[in-house]
Amino acid sequence: MRRFAILFFITLAVAFTGCNRELDIDPTDQMSKNAVLSDVEGMQVAMDGVYAAMYHKIDFVSANMHQCFGNMAVILAADLMGEDMVHTAQGPGWFWKDYTYEMRSRYTSTIWRSYFTWKYFYSIISNCNYIIASADDATGDENEKGYVLGQAYATRAYSYFMLIQSFQQTYKGHEQSPGVPVYTEPTTSASKGKGRGTVAEVYSQIDSDLNEALVLFEESGVGQKHVSHLDFYSTSLLKARVALVENDWQTAADAAADALKKPGKTLLSLSEAAVIKGTFDDETSEWTTGSTPFNSVDSPNVLWGAQILSEQSNVFASFFSMMDACTDVYYAAEAPKCISNWLYSQIPDTDVRKGWWNGNIGIPKSKWHYGANINYNQFKFQWKNQKSHTGDYIFMRLEEAVLIRAEALCRLGDDEGAKAALAELESRRNPNYESRITSLTGFEQTFSSVGEVSTLLDEILLQRRIELWGEVGRIYDILRLGKGWTRTWSVGGEESNHTDRLTKYADHLNFPADYLECIMMIPQAEIDNNPNIGPEDQNPFVQ
Repeated sequence: MRRFAILFFITLAVAFTGCNRELDIDPTDQMSKNAVLSDVEGMQVAMDGVYAAMYHKIDFVSANMHQCFGNMAVILAADLMGEDMVHTAQGPGWFWKDYTYEMRSRYTSTIWRSYFTWKYFYSIISNCNYIIASADDATGDENEKGYVLGQAYATRAYSYFMLIQSFQQTYKGHEQSPGVPVYTEPTTSASKGKGRGTVAEVYSQIDSDLNEALVLFEESGVGQKHVSHLDFYSTSLLKARVALVENDWQTAADAAADALKKPGKTLLSLSEAAVIKGTFDDETSEWTTGSTPFNSVDSPNVLWGAQILSEQSNVFASFFSMMDACTDVYYAAEAPKCISNWLYSQIPDTDVRKGWWNGNIGIPKSKWHYGANINYNQFKFQWKNQKSHTGDYIFMRLEEAVLIRAEALCRLGDDEGAKAALAELESRRNPNYESRITSLTGFEQTFSSVGEVSTLLDEILLQRRIELWGEVGRIYDILRLGKGWTRTWSVGGEESNHTDRLTKYADHLNFPADYLECIMMIPQAEIDNNPNIGPEDQNPFVQ
């Protein structure tokens, strides 16, 4: 493993805690690391530094830092690799190569997606390993220590989960395929890099970390102190996510149920889920600010997210700069992100989510000038405050837990339980939801990207695509579901609105489930610096 900076995120922790102790970011300074991690307060400062990295621009990718801003950058790239999100134009270039599948060939560079994703999550893992290793000697209240340790284990699990989904095919059917290196001890300049191991070994570590985190949270009795902190309930949702990929349906259902029990949290109501669209005037080039519940961690359904204050905002290296086309930040305005016209057509007019996007407003890309006035443009993700360029990042919300539980129960053959779970969500989105699900039964998935809903599972998966658009990384679902995918279709007399249908590939009309281009290459820097990963361990390159 190339030696990554240890605890180099800690100086960012002051934004959360107000603590004045900072750590020298030089990874060779063992004394300063030990000083910060000598007590439970310092351990939390370190964890807060890790959380801060999850929304800051990442400087180690230099020229490409504007498309490397933590968790949401990884999720956005994974969404754009699928079929439900459309990148309408190259614009300034950010995320365009993820959408057009040109990113994979840049694995030899230290500024593109594979290097960023690899180094970003392994840096977080390294930080977590130091925090975990410090626990035995750190002083302070044991319950508080358990709370911090639970966060470190859960964050390490999250990082390995994102890595294994990004750099290898899904778990089921690929258990013995090469995984990613697993490190559970602090690393130093003398540490030898590990080999890839297997997918099953990586998931075993993820499961172990999640179970340890949940025990620690329960035993500590300490509730979530800040929405940025992983806690028992958000970790339960993470466990449900992982179990879904593992096809462990009962665990997924149970863990999702635990997540839904968080006191004081509720699903968005019909009125709370409404979005007011921002506007753009082509003649005057003036914007107006809209409103959405998806830019604030104060929304009642948020389990885990990043609260971004004005002094912490970054105008350009931001999820919202890429998404909100009603703004003076030209990134999204020159390259709006849209919903696929097929997915939009599946949303009933009585469904409040129809208002999260434009429909066909008669302004296709060929007549588009600038800003948000384009067919199928999104308004789900808008700046909370355009002037200060702030907007919170929501990493997990209750609605995902409902959808996971519905899917898991359906796959277990419990149609009534699945319908009841789905109704919890759908009754808050569409007053006429019952007409869609009353007669549906069955746990077979009958179509992948486009098709007719024939079973209850079809409906649940469709609702997942609509509700969680832009939030969970569509390509991960495509891989785990194993039904293949496409960007080419005709709906309501319209052809697919995708700018790039990946016609450079012979099988673009229907990509296979195990399509190699959907996973990233191991960065060349890792191969060059890790004696246990050689060229023969690289993911297959097909271009």
